[in-house]
Amino acid sequence: MYLLEIIIVRALVLLLGLNLADRLDLFPESLGPLPFLVFFNILAFTLTLLFLLMYRFSGDKKAQLFLQIGTDLILTTVLVFHSRGIESPFVSFYLLIIIYCCLSLGRNGGMVGAALSTILYAGAITSGRISIESLNQPPMDPQQATFRIAAHALGFWAVAFLGTYLYKRLQAVESQLKEKIESLTQLQKLNEHIVSSIRSGLITTDLEGRIAVFNSAAEELTGRNARDVIDKPIDHVIGSDFWKCILDVDLLKNEKAMRHEAWISLPKGDKRFLGFSVSPLMDNGHQLLGYILSFQDLTEIIRLEEEVRLKDRMAAIGRMAAGIAHEIRNPLAAMQGSVEILRSHSTLPGVDERLLDILIRESDRLNKFVEDFLNFARPRKYAKNSINLVPLLKDSVILLQNTPEIREKHSVVLSVEEPLVRIQGSADQLNQVFWNVAQNAIRAMPNGGELKIGVRKDREGWGLIEFEDNGIGMSREEQEQFFQPFHSEFKEGIGLGLSIIFQIMEDHQGKVSFESEKGKGTRVSLSFPPEETYGLSNRVESRIN
Repeated sequence: MYLLEIIIVRALVLLLGLNLADRLDLFPESLGPLPFLVFFNILAFTLTLLFLLMYRFSGDKKAQLFLQIGTDLILTTVLVFHSRGIESPFVSFYLLIIIYCCLSLGRNGGMVGAALSTILYAGAITSGRISIESLNQPPMDPQQATFRIAAHALGFWAVAFLGTYLYKRLQAVESQLKEKIESLTQLQKLNEHIVSSIRSGLITTDLEGRIAVFNSAAEELTGRNARDVIDKPIDHVIGSDFWKCILDVDLLKNEKAMRHEAWISLPKGDKRFLGFSVSPLMDNGHQLLGYILSFQDLTEIIRLEEEVRLKDRMAAIGRMAAGIAHEIRNPLAAMQGSVEILRSHSTLPGVDERLLDILIRESDRLNKFVEDFLNFARPRKYAKNSINLVPLLKDSVILLQNTPEIREKHSVVLSVEEPLVRIQGSADQLNQVFWNVAQNAIRAMPNGGELKIGVRKDREGWGLIEFEDNGIGMSREEQEQFFQPFHSEFKEGIGLGLSIIFQIMEDHQGKVSFESEKGKGTRVSLSFPPEETYGLSNRVESRIN
């Protein structure tokens, strides 16, 4: 039902009709104590206000519709009765009432409206209250009056049938429209689900770079909320330089999508390496409407590529080191043995004897270096056993706390979240890893500081050990050379400790990662696969091969 529209339209038509009829002198001078026009204007306004209040507060809209139809029929009959009767221009109001009866109540409503209009109209004409003097014209022949009434009644019924037909057509159109709207809504929801389910980031913009679509993967990869970036310039997300590159390329002439890789700054200060594919957004006429950017996170791929390059470098250095180390070690052992014999059989002055001591000491240091070199180049294979990382790490911390390198200003804090973190590994190799990482952390705090060591399981069941210091930290260039052989940030280091750590972690199928900032410290994370999954990747790889 169109109840509110009926209330508003009937009020406008009634007030307009009343005031136009008054200009044509169709009404009597007065109706009771009030002038006829003033009375009906007040009555029309009051009824309209009453119907609006009922529409606002009444729950039974159908009863209100019946009340409005009855009221309008009575008002129209009164107007016809007081405005020249059979020649009254207000007869057309019956047609309006019949029309909205059809549109609101259907076929039955239209028929009832036509019947009531016919009865009331005929009653107003044949009541005998319209005198010849009031009409100011010769009396009408009864047959002519009957014909006029019949003609109007025929018009009422014709409008009722026409209104019924229009009502059915309107219902059919509304049904089709609802189906189209539902189909369009489903397609829109499906499109939204598809866009939000794509695991690649997706952004669409207009020609000026304002963002129109920003899916959930884009939120995750860029660290931004869609509500905060919609209708905002895209250069706030991808950077102005990249956006200028997009504008400088004619994407309509290029069959292939534009490719671009760049580091993107996240709101929290982190950076992520993303690979972009940029395509034109076109209409059916191949006119450019905007741009489509799809992108993926390549940070892990970059890390893996760097890891592969590091392994290749280490393998090449290892092959070269094996030969060099043997060539050095054999003559070194002969030299050291000769010096020992010379020192035991000779009586040399104190200065020369001290020189022999220096020579022996430096020979020992060189021999230690060669041993580390050989361990790096050709590490020994250790048997792997079931190990609980917690007591192993506790023993390493106790040894570390009692070393001369730990001063009064240093503190080592061990945090254990779970008492049992079991993996497959070699205790000797793992102790070497823990010792080297902890020693580097202590050396990174020459003026003292706190070394935090934590052991726990992550959500996937991997054993995780974290070493976090608040020492000198590393710059970007120093981080790039973190695992490089023979690179050390400390004067007394030879630069093989971290390289050996890397190889031991590889032998345990573990992962080593680090985060550092110059002047704020470094955090090194060691991850070990669960005991039940150890060796699974090797078995899968062997089956594939």
